Amino acid sequence: MRRMTYPEVEEYLFSKRRMGMKYGLERIRELMEELGSPQESFRTVHVVGTNGKGSTAMLMTAVATRLGMRTGLLTSPHLLSFRERISVDDRWIAEEAVCEFVRDNMDAIERLSATFFEICTAMAASYFRDRGVEWAVAEAGLGGRLDATRTFEGEATVFTGVGLEHARILGPTRAAIASEKVAVAADRTTLIGFEQTEDVEKVVSATVENRGLRRVFPLPAPASAGPGSHQKLNADLAYTACRELFEVPEDNLERAFRDACRETHLPGRLDMMKGDPPILFDVAHNPEAMVHLVEHVEEWDVPLPAVLGFLADKRCGEMLDILGDTLGPIVATTPVSDRAMTADDLSRLVRDQMGVRCLAKSSIPEAVSMGRDLASKLRKPLVVTGSFFMTGEAMKHCWRMGWVSEPTHPDIAGLV
Repeated sequence: MRRMTYPEVEEYLFSKRRMGMKYGLERIRELMEELGSPQESFRTVHVVGTNGKGSTAMLMTAVATRLGMRTGLLTSPHLLSFRERISVDDRWIAEEAVCEFVRDNMDAIERLSATFFEICTAMAASYFRDRGVEWAVAEAGLGGRLDATRTFEGEATVFTGVGLEHARILGPTRAAIASEKVAVAADRTTLIGFEQTEDVEKVVSATVENRGLRRVFPLPAPASAGPGSHQKLNADLAYTACRELFEVPEDNLERAFRDACRETHLPGRLDMMKGDPPILFDVAHNPEAMVHLVEHVEEWDVPLPAVLGFLADKRCGEMLDILGDTLGPIVATTPVSDRAMTADDLSRLVRDQMGVRCLAKSSIPEAVSMGRDLASKLRKPLVVTGSFFMTGEAMKHCWRMGWVSEPTHPDIAGLV
């Protein structure tokens, strides 16, 4: 076949995402077999839950790398680039490796009708094997029981808790969603997680008993990465998982963990960047995450000017209720997604529900520019929050315009 360029390969992959989801593990298992079962070449820990998966997974991989282990990370969704979904020792998969995988396995991908996430999972496993990864941290996608990452058969599962996101697919209650998520755990492995609310705890306890799991409750971590009380909980989960899985002296682990917390940047997670005005980027894309944002800024000089963008299938009304009088004036914009709520629709919803001034700019660059103007006039920081599909684009535009401090991560710097 003709040699595809990276942009062409990326468009091919995203076309698979637009085809929607297909449930079941048959396709991914067969694809893994055709690749020679690369997932068997490394050890895996799963991370599942509604919020905090990305932060917990990134911190765990940072610790493992500092302990001298070759470490892979599979995460989703991406914020800035498709390539960030798959990384080894904090470096994203190279464009050439993405192109090579798609080119070499196109026949199998098409024959099996593999989904976007199945392709990503298989690509990660193949890349991890080729790069000699010892430990992989795999963030589950939508659920757990039928999630493609289940083929990794992790030695432990980190459960960050549940909200009602994806209730249409996973179930109408927190208990139903929890049941789907913890089902990723392989029999007789370790499950790490805090004690849950009574309804969820019944489901978790039943899974532990039925699957012969070893339940481990998190210990206090010696440090945390990023601001917010929720990041302390994520750190506790990550620290306990590292303590349970990585066979290293306690002093070495604590030193590596503190170093990782100090040096790890969590992009888009209460991510304040220096500028004139400074800009806080946060992927608060569901009510639980919006609570953390409000708690973080409530002691500031609120209301704060903001740029806001949501997907239409999210619980937008609940998020606006949580925001209350925290943000305003607001510039509504349209995320780069087929599932986006339009700027006009969001603007009307904000005005009707929050009663604050809200302008509509469908273009993300134009929305951020308008938001900066408002923030400068008010002499306040700007908040950019909502969907991954909006926040990441806004971050890249701000870097390219020189509006915020330059990124230090080499792969991110290469984007701008």
